[in-house]
Amino acid sequence: MRRALVATLFLLAVSSAAEAATSCVFDLAAGTMRLEADCTTDASIVIPDGITLDGNYHTITAVDPPGGHFLGAILVNGGRRASVINTRLAADALANVCDVGDARLRGILLDGASGVLKGNTILDLNQGASACQEGNAIEVWNLSGTPVLVEIADNVIDGYQKSGVVASGAVDVSIHYNVIGSSATQAMLSANAIQIGFGAWASIEHNDITGNRWPLADAAATAVLLSRSAPGTLVRRNTISGNADVGIYAAADAAVITGNVLLDEGPDGFYDIGIVSLGANVVRDNDVRGFDDAQVGVGGEQPAAADVGLQVE
Repeated sequence: MRRALVATLFLLAVSSAAEAATSCVFDLAAGTMRLEADCTTDASIVIPDGITLDGNYHTITAVDPPGGHFLGAILVNGGRRASVINTRLAADALANVCDVGDARLRGILLDGASGVLKGNTILDLNQGASACQEGNAIEVWNLSGTPVLVEIADNVIDGYQKSGVVASGAVDVSIHYNVIGSSATQAMLSANAIQIGFGAWASIEHNDITGNRWPLADAAATAVLLSRSAPGTLVRRNTISGNADVGIYAAADAAVITGNVLLDEGPDGFYDIGIVSLGANVVRDNDVRGFDDAQVGVGGEQPAAADVGLQVE
């Protein structure tokens, strides 16, 4: 009976497309889907409402289905609450095909759901040398009026395509103690390690973040991008290193940016700025080194807005 229950959960958890194939097997106990071994999947795994997916430090690798290509997120919520812990995600030689909407590539997607995303490792979530505006390691967004609450903590993210972490809409998100590297496809698109926008509120604290670089003048890549984030969004005590066009770019009002260390190295592109503030934000006590301009728009005349490779739903 117990094994039948596991099999039932397995069937519910995978996309219903007839051609979907996966080797992932989960054990269900006390509200937790526990992954039994490393596995592959060619379709999204849906986490039932209220369930925590515990990867047990095993790896789920996304692969293309026969005659098609991988669509959507590797892991996605099926209700108003879902969590993912101790799970390793990767992609293996995915086709370079651009998708939009729900079909865009993500690692973990919480769509209108609260939850905890903690202790996960997401590496090489990309389609090779691709300019497709997808490949977000973690994405949380919510179009309803009631904010969802999400914690993103103690994760390791590197080699994504477009963004490491994205939060959009009616979302209150705490992003702390993560290690977020740079995009694997910086030569093809302007990438952002963390993006908060379209009304989302965030507390971004104590993260180790690597910046992104785009060589052309039409856009800037960032380590942290705030674009119309909710008032009170906090960026505090993070370490930003590597080679960033812009370390922290705040196209927002009432954000608080304080106590961060920004260290830039490597060849510069068209932009090389530590902190950009395009609104009435609090920017103080940051240690900015290695950029051509430490701060722009802070305590003085506001610069014109630039395209920063914003990820738009």
